[in-house]
This record gives sequence, structure tokens and C-alpha cells, in this order.
Amino acid sequence: MFHIPKTIFFSQMFGLLLIVPLQAGEIPTGFEKIFNDKDLTNWNGSDKYWSVEEGALTGKADGSLKYNRFIIYEGQPVRNFELRVKVKVSPGGNSGIQYRSKKFHNLGDTVLTGYQCDVVSNRPEYNGMLYEEKERRILARTGKKVIIDTAGQPWVVGKLPVKTFPAGEWHDFRVLAKGNHLQHWIDDYQTIDVIDLDEKGRDLAGLLGVQVHVGPPMTIQYKDFYLKRLPDDLPLITADEAPIPKTAVKVVPQGGGRKKRKPKQ
Repeated sequence: MFHIPKTIFFSQMFGLLLIVPLQAGEIPTGFEKIFNDKDLTNWNGSDKYWSVEEGALTGKADGSLKYNRFIIYEGQPVRNFELRVKVKVSPGGNSGIQYRSKKFHNLGDTVLTGYQCDVVSNRPEYNGMLYEEKERRILARTGKKVIIDTAGQPWVVGKLPVKTFPAGEWHDFRVLAKGNHLQHWIDDYQTIDVIDLDEKGRDLAGLLGVQVHVGPPMTIQYKDFYLKRLPDDLPLITADEAPIPKTAVKVVPQGGGRKKRKPKQ
């Protein structure tokens, strides 16, 4: 459990967990619909990969991609927000919801780098995790509560249940970003909870988009894309409010060796 004041704990950890089911086509209170179900208006991406099928924003790859491709929402960049969207990915497919991201111009104007809520059909430990595209990479695998320290090192400080969500079916994804506190859900099951204390590595505002991934042929679909913008001046959680316990487990970078326990406070 994060050791932060009760006022922060209850407002950020539990304040928005109860979700009222929506009727088809109903926009939740306080949200805006950012995909019109008809065409790619307000979205920027190559029609080689992106289209609208059956009222859904649809990405397809034939297995020949050399690098990940994206479609970017052209509305105002996001800062503090709640995002709700239905997602369906083909078996073996891999995608992600990019947020607070920026363009990676070395690979073109529609390639993004930054925070990502992963969508991975065949890896429950990755589906819904927090990844940082082309930057710090895996920050919190699914089922982990993580604090990223001021030097950019993530530490596992708690656990959440890991669920399996079948491929080829619609699932409700939710992303909540409040200051430096990031949370993801799938079908109302929380998948990660992260506090990012790394001032140099983190981004507090940026672009929103979605991804088709290198690898085998895949199809990804998004619909009922709803965004609620929260106040820009929400407070940041400080290192004093989120101390890393001595029992925390170090998140080893991808390709690294065995996990090590934190030796001392």
C-alpha cells in the first residue's frame, strides 16, 4: 500500500472506482465523444493501417511492419483526464492507448513516444500494463502497484489480481491520469496503479493516440471513445507522501538480469 495521506489515498485510489453501466450510445456525464463512429475526422494516421469498420476505429497490420504505427487524436492535448473506450483485439494482436505522448519525428509524424496502456491479447501479465513507448519501457506490469523513484527506477510496492480477458471480444478499458498518479482498468478490474516521481522522465501532458504493433498480422478496434478532462492544476504526489518501503522489489529493465530487492531505504 502506498504510504500517502488519507485525503490523497481515498480521492485518488478509490474515489472513482464505481462505474455506472452505460446504455448503447449514451455519453457519460462530463465526458466528450472523441471518435464519431463514421470516419477519421480529428484523427491523423495513414489509411494504409487505419479505417472505420462497423462503427469502430480499426487498425490492421499484415505482419510486415518494421516499426509500430499510430493514429493520433488531433484535439487538444491531454493533461489530467479520464478515458473510457471499448477495445477488441484479434488473437495474437498487440496494441496500446498512448497518452501524454509526443511525436517521434525520426520515424514520421504519426509515430508516438510516451505513456501507453498496453492491449495484449495473449499475455495477461502485459494486458493493461503501463509501458512507455521508446522511453523507459515497462514501468508496471499488470497486477502491480508501483512507485517510480526520483531517479526513474520503478519499485513494486503492492499487487493487484491479474485477470484474463479473451481476445476477439469487446472489453471496457479505462485510463485515469491525475497529476503523477496513473491508473488503468479493464472491465472494471484495476490492472496497474503507479505514482511517477521521476521529474525528468515523466510527462504531465501530451498527445493521445492508439497503435498497431509489429509482429504477426493483427486487427485492433476501438469504439465508444469518451474523454473527460480534469482540472490542470491537480496536485502532484511528492516523494515524502509516497515513500518506497524496504520490502519493495526493483523492476529490472527489459533485457536485464534477476530482480533485486531494495537493500535499504
